[in-house]
Amino acid sequence: MFFLAIFALPYSHTTMKDINQNIMLLRALVEESANHRLSTSTDFAFLSGCIQGRLHQTLSVSTLERIWGYVDGYQSVREGTLSILAQFVGFPDWATFVADYCDVPSAQSSHRVMAPSLMASEVPTGDRIVIEWNPERKCTLVHLGDGLWRVEESIKSKLLVGDTFLCQRFTLNQPLFLEDYHHENEPPSLFVVGKRGGLTRVELI
Repeated sequence: MFFLAIFALPYSHTTMKDINQNIMLLRALVEESANHRLSTSTDFAFLSGCIQGRLHQTLSVSTLERIWGYVDGYQSVREGTLSILAQFVGFPDWATFVADYCDVPSAQSSHRVMAPSLMASEVPTGDRIVIEWNPERKCTLVHLGDGLWRVEESIKSKLLVGDTFLCQRFTLNQPLFLEDYHHENEPPSLFVVGKRGGLTRVELI
């Protein structure tokens, strides 16, 4: 079995099993955000490029391969490396990811990369979907084509009517990653919906 240890971190109260489960959750979220299953060296090169493009930070292909267990013999990982991956999926750092996602029971029990999903390619241009997440958040989105969406209705959400973003896949029980998110006069950004528990509803209307 492949294990990773956090290098030079004060995790005296955290078991190695907990640490590796948290890294597995982070890896799954990274694949979800990149919309790409990582299984070959080419896949890790793709992810390295995505990280560079999104965050303007560098993680080498060999580092990513070792974290995913694609290359044997990697026994430790620096907190800074995990923080870059946490930022890639919308969290400020590794510690916040662990506290806000891994320590929530529903994340451990419900996170599955292969959970039921609705792909943007399945929604005709001009059609609408409804998404919901806790606590009592709801949005109606219209598909503008090629994975571009506009918010048409927003209830108890930070998303506002008229906001636009890119998203290719909506997955139940998973956080939703909004790429190129345009909100009022702010610069485009990455926005994460449903950090705690993910989406509770995805429905074509």
